[in-house]
Amino acid sequence: MSQTIDRLVQRLESAEPRIRANTLRSLAEQPIADTRLLEAAERLLDDLTLCLLSLPYQFGEVRWCAADAVAAIRAVLGRHDRVELADVFGPHSSDDVARLAAAAGITTSGGIDGALQALEELRAMNRLPGRRIVRDPVDYAVDQRPS
Repeated sequence: MSQTIDRLVQRLESAEPRIRANTLRSLAEQPIADTRLLEAAERLLDDLTLCLLSLPYQFGEVRWCAADAVAAIRAVLGRHDRVELADVFGPHSSDDVARLAAAAGITTSGGIDGALQALEELRAMNRLPGRRIVRDPVDYAVDQRPS
């Protein structure tokens, strides 16, 4: 189990944002009660990196996935501190990104890289929509998941 935890921590510390997001999504769905994982996931609550979060194409900040993973891991550890984040971007479809870009006068080159470039430009223009999210570990009981 220790090797599994070490590998997951390495993935959470990856330089590749998509690997971080995928690992966080996996931990949100199947949390493991380990404080090293919790600490690594909590560090990502500040990760503003934009990436492809999931398929079909959904884009957002890594911290969107971190919020779910942290709440789920806290739940299996018996901790009850809620996760609260302000002004989080995600998840948005390719069509959403295209609409946001068009409204800001940004032309996109298409594909994942084009969408991410458009999102970075929107961020630079302060036109990236965000919202407040709250994740309560109580909602991450075995039979309950937030929508």
